Amino acid sequence: MISYLLGLNPFQLVFAPLCALLAVRALIRAWNQRVPRRVGIVAFLIWSAAATGIAYPMIAMDAARLVGISRGADLVMQLAILAGVGVCFYFYQRGRQLENLITELVRREAVRNAHFGSQPAAGERQSTK
Repeated sequence: MISYLLGLNPFQLVFAPLCALLAVRALIRAWNQRVPRRVGIVAFLIWSAAATGIAYPMIAMDAARLVGISRGADLVMQLAILAGVGVCFYFYQRGRQLENLITELVRREAVRNAHFGSQPAAGERQSTK
């Protein structure tokens, strides 16, 4: 009955407000500096776009036609795939940076602790041959 009065189907009634709440939550987390401000704003924009696209699917259809795609759902899927590939590359690069940092730290520590025939450092046992 409510969905008939609002012109929304049950999916839209549940998920449009949920996405809107997640958008507000992202903005609050950015405002309170629980996440970096740029991350919070991007999350807010993504959740807001999701809420708008769910509540008004004709907007997604119009945007899709504007860029030469026949259906709004196809546009959303292609954007999601591109975003997923971008996230994969981002995390791959971060992993490589961490590997390089760890390698550099291990090398520095190895050079610093090299003994070259000197006395063992404090706390190390001398080998008995």
